[in-house]
Parts: sequence; structure tokens; C-alpha cells
Amino acid sequence: MSSKAEPGDPAGHVVVSWIAAGDVGQGLLTDLIADFSGTPAAHVRVVRACRSCGSDRHGKPQIVLPHGHTPLHLSLSRSAGAAVVAVTDAGPIGIDVEQGSSDLVTWVRKESLVKATGHGLTIDPETITVSEPGLPPELLSWPEPQPIDRAVWMFDLVSPDGFVGAVSILANDRPCLVTRPAAPAV
Repeated sequence: MSSKAEPGDPAGHVVVSWIAAGDVGQGLLTDLIADFSGTPAAHVRVVRACRSCGSDRHGKPQIVLPHGHTPLHLSLSRSAGAAVVAVTDAGPIGIDVEQGSSDLVTWVRKESLVKATGHGLTIDPETITVSEPGLPPELLSWPEPQPIDRAVWMFDLVSPDGFVGAVSILANDRPCLVTRPAAPAV
């Protein structure tokens, strides 16, 4: 099933896929991106780029596609044998999953946001305020002087039993979120 965004849909799409953590590798990531974009997997690369030091050994994953393709964004998270991958054409994205109960909702919302901005945990999550669990996810305050230059769209994920997750996208318009069900191995 292709997840490619439809022409004329300026807001873009976010596809979230649940998989077994042991299955996450370069091949699976390129296959998910190829499916999303309609680009042959042989023409897709995933590289890393650290916002702080420029290293390619760690940092936010970046998608490299042939010239002329719509830019895509990727994020992934693993916890206790489960993994979740998000691909979007809407804008920078961050995703987080943790094994546990609803007491981790605030944490996964904050971590998904700092992953989307590329800051990671160089920003203390205690300095970020998000809506309380049980309320629609929303960024309430962000530490200065680290501005966010577009709207933040935050979603709580429908997660396998025993897990909580959230995804944040930086985009001018609200994207359409599609979640693929948990793989049987999760």
C-alpha cells in the first residue's frame, strides 16, 4: 500500500509504522521511505546529522532523495522490543515511544518535540510545557532563545498495550496522520 500524499494536499501526510525493534535497519527504513514517496528504494538514503557538532555518527536522521523530489522527514524511536517509525512530507518530525503507562505521556510529548526541532536533549525537557495528559496534545511554552519557526502539530499515538507514544511535526498546516497497526511481534 503506497502512502504517497495526494496532489493538491498542501498539508502533507505523516505515516507512523509500528514494528519489532530488531527489524529496524537501513533496509527497512529505505523501504518505508520508498513506499511513502514512490521513489525506488535504491535511490533512497538515510544519513545522520548532529545539530550541535555536525557528526554523521549520531543525530537526527535525514532522508536523501534524488534531486527534484519533495523533501521528506524521518524519525524513529525504540523501547523494550517495540519500535515506531514516522515518515512525512509535512516538515521536520520527531517521534517517541516508551514502555509504561499514561504517566509517561508528558515525557513522550516533550521528547517528540525536541527530536522534531533537532535539539534532542540539549534542551532540558523541564523547560518545555505541554498540555496535561488527558487533554489534546499541545505545546504551551518553549524555552527562549530557541525559537520554533513554524506551528507545532502534536499527536498522541494509538500504541500497543503497555506503551505510550507521541509524534510532533513542525509545519504551517496540520498534516494528516496515518498509523499502521502494531506488527504481531511487538
